[in-house]
Amino acid sequence: MKLDAAAILNAMSEGVFAVNTDKKVIFANRALGRMLFHEEGGTPDLQTVQQILSDSIFVPKHAALLDRLMFNRERVSHYETVLRDLNGMPIPVHIHIDLLLDEAGEVVGAVEIVRNLAPVPSESGEKQSRQPGLRSLIGKSKKLLEMLDLVASASGSTATVLLEGESGTGKELIARAIHQMGPRREKPFIAVNCASLPDELLESELFGHMKGAFTTAIYDRPGRFELADHGTLFLDEIGDMSPTAQAKVLRVLQEHEFERVGGTKTIQVDVRIIAATNKDLTEEVRAGKFREDLYYRIRVFPIRVPPLRERKDDIFPLIKHFMAKFSRETGKQITNISPEALEYLLSYDYPGNVRELENMIEHAFVTSPGPTLSIEHLPKPVSPLSKQAVPSRSKEGTLANQEKELMIKVLEKMNWNQAKAAAELGISRSTLWRRLKEFGIKIPK
Repeated sequence: MKLDAAAILNAMSEGVFAVNTDKKVIFANRALGRMLFHEEGGTPDLQTVQQILSDSIFVPKHAALLDRLMFNRERVSHYETVLRDLNGMPIPVHIHIDLLLDEAGEVVGAVEIVRNLAPVPSESGEKQSRQPGLRSLIGKSKKLLEMLDLVASASGSTATVLLEGESGTGKELIARAIHQMGPRREKPFIAVNCASLPDELLESELFGHMKGAFTTAIYDRPGRFELADHGTLFLDEIGDMSPTAQAKVLRVLQEHEFERVGGTKTIQVDVRIIAATNKDLTEEVRAGKFREDLYYRIRVFPIRVPPLRERKDDIFPLIKHFMAKFSRETGKQITNISPEALEYLLSYDYPGNVRELENMIEHAFVTSPGPTLSIEHLPKPVSPLSKQAVPSRSKEGTLANQEKELMIKVLEKMNWNQAKAAAELGISRSTLWRRLKEFGIKIPK
């Protein structure tokens, strides 16, 4: 019986694709199609696969890996990264690479096996809650994609991570994503907000206590370090921790052991630490408010989380995401948004970042009877608007119509150069290509 190589590859559960030495996709199996398009079907369209992979596999960093493998024959066997599906949603993946050789032993390309690290359905049919964080990081801006690349790198190790960013930027979501993509994904993820508890309660929360250690200690209680053993402990707002608590946390990081409050037994733990702060810890160290030795312990792998005002290109997809979310939750079919409301939301600076945008959309869903979200439905601190914030327009339209008009306007500005238009819009070329196809926009020849 003759075995067909394509049939064998299409039977695999992992995604597989092959490229030639020009990095052009020459084969993609059905599993990769399911991963990128979320639908069953035959062999995926190679041009569409090429467009989607151009945002992740063929970016300079990973393209360099292919070059080293194919042209220098360096051993680059595997790496982890974040793909984007057809809808722009992130997919954490592990990729194994090998050479494609012809009969003479000459390199003709490379084959890559893509293993999805995202959640799989459980026996009950529900998705395990391994990855809510990463899928909540909506957007295609350059700064977000650069940060996601760091998230993928951090997830492949057990190094201590420090997330630095303003309140509302989604630091806990990112911490969960790092945990869920990493080798400890099957173990606990435990979060503690260091700013929400007084010093004496924070110590008990972190290290646990023995019965009788203090007045309200009526039973033995394990602390968060114990609960996170072999998993990840997320220390949110670590910059607000007192000097006493800092010293005790430093000891655990150095010696991997501690005692419960009121106890004498030494407890050993194996915990990965991800810390987060909205403060400038360098300044806190200079001011003597944060221990320098602890600072360097937690800052092994720093990741800066950009504020939403630096990710303006992500605001529009976030608006669509939150409108769809609250439409599902409330049952209201609010699919339209007035130009005044949209233009304000796109120009607002969001001191509260993504959390503030989400709250604004939720507020609007409560006050709007539908089907259009208007400026008067936004929270009072936002409206009424200054005349400079929003040009005078009265025509209402759907988000899709407004997106189409914006794309045409930018394409005309860029003389219909798709690469320049995608950069101006803050989206990938594959996303622009897909949206042009959906809207029926024809590129002039």
